[in-house]
Amino acid sequence: MMDQRSGASGLLSGAPRHAASSSAPRHAAGSSASASSGAGRRLPASAGEPGRFALGAVAVAVALTPLVAPKGPGHGAPIDALMAFGIFAVVLWALRSKATLRIPYVIPMTALIVVGLASAMVSSGPGSGVVAGIQEVFLLVWAAALATMCRTPRALGVVLRTWALSATAWAVLLIAAVVTGTTAVSGATGDGGTRARLLFDHPNMAGNYFMISVFVVVASGVPRRWWLRVGACLLLVLAMLSSGSNAALLSLIGGSVVALFLHLRARRGIVTATAVVAMVIAVLGIGWVEVAQPLITAAQQSDNPLLRYSVGRGARSAEARTNLFQSQFELFQQGHLLGIGPANTRAALGDAAATTVKEAHNDYLATLVERGPLGVLALMGLIGAVGARAVRITRRPLPRAVAAAVPVPAALVGACAAFALTAVTHEVLHYRWLWTLFALLAAVHLLARSRSDPGPAGDAATTTPAGAELVRVQRRVR
Repeated sequence: MMDQRSGASGLLSGAPRHAASSSAPRHAAGSSASASSGAGRRLPASAGEPGRFALGAVAVAVALTPLVAPKGPGHGAPIDALMAFGIFAVVLWALRSKATLRIPYVIPMTALIVVGLASAMVSSGPGSGVVAGIQEVFLLVWAAALATMCRTPRALGVVLRTWALSATAWAVLLIAAVVTGTTAVSGATGDGGTRARLLFDHPNMAGNYFMISVFVVVASGVPRRWWLRVGACLLLVLAMLSSGSNAALLSLIGGSVVALFLHLRARRGIVTATAVVAMVIAVLGIGWVEVAQPLITAAQQSDNPLLRYSVGRGARSAEARTNLFQSQFELFQQGHLLGIGPANTRAALGDAAATTVKEAHNDYLATLVERGPLGVLALMGLIGAVGARAVRITRRPLPRAVAAAVPVPAALVGACAAFALTAVTHEVLHYRWLWTLFALLAAVHLLARSRSDPGPAGDAATTTPAGAELVRVQRRVR
């Protein structure tokens, strides 16, 4: 049976969980040297490691993800050039080393792209639909490059550490800019000029990036010391709050509940996980009634512009979203099987003289309206592909070397859940860090599937370093 002694404290402790008993046989030297490595430690190199050039190029792109402005043709940004260079470096390395290219999510994304292009061809604005298709191909290729490169725990750990540390550095920069009133850096604009956005398109996008980065810090166990890790999470939450994004705050809470449940289920079992999460949800419900609602009322009347234009605007935002979604559903009812074409919602609402003329602000409804039922089926396929990988990496302990790079895999799944919640009120399918997250999830899944580790008593245990022979061990008898 699995070791049931470790508790919820491991969610921020970052210590990998291993279920091997003292009688388990030792592996050959070098085959599992990383098994004793804790979170944040440098993992040893193994055969099949990507070259420094490819790894460095991808790490730079991940570190500079917030460079989404200024905009160029086709909504391109400086980060896209860095991502393209990273893709080139990975492809060059793969060709030289004859590494197998990995393209996760290719089937549902191909279906989504094909349906989108077909819809664009019969729409009144095909140009925007073609641009959306090109963006989706680029993001899929980026995810494939990342999944191909992160074929070893060490490479995976480098990318996760880069994201965790760079996001924390960006958070420090944003907080300093807000405190000093440096609007050229904070990008505070609109809504009273108080909502910070750094270099992102809008404050909600900035809030989403910092919110997702909280999960990455927890998942990676970086920084290594727990108190530094807690400090990094607090800095990221402060940066998120400075954006005034209600969607980011609610998604952080929802994603955290999912991560807590999965983490406890793996360590304490389904009964304990269900009981603890039920208590958490009950506390959140009481807090909503007794604390949140009075706070919202006070924020609406507050002299603090950040409170007034963040928490205080929640009711107005909800009403506006409801009107917008009703108008979009009317567009769907008047449309056809392929929808009105990707990125054509604003134009269609304007032609229909709708009360609110905006982009969809909902990935699920946008897919239905713009790509029709066939597009929804493709999107559900993508969600299913992500969900299947999420279940696999949280169902049982990861192999030791992988767990050293990702000590809390439940946090990665929590980040995916947070994105799913955000997609109800914002369009996030084209967020670049969403596809970085998807690629990392796929990489963890592939590593967990290709390697095995000492597990519950009676299971065989093998470790399969990339490019190395299998290390045979004897099967233990219950």
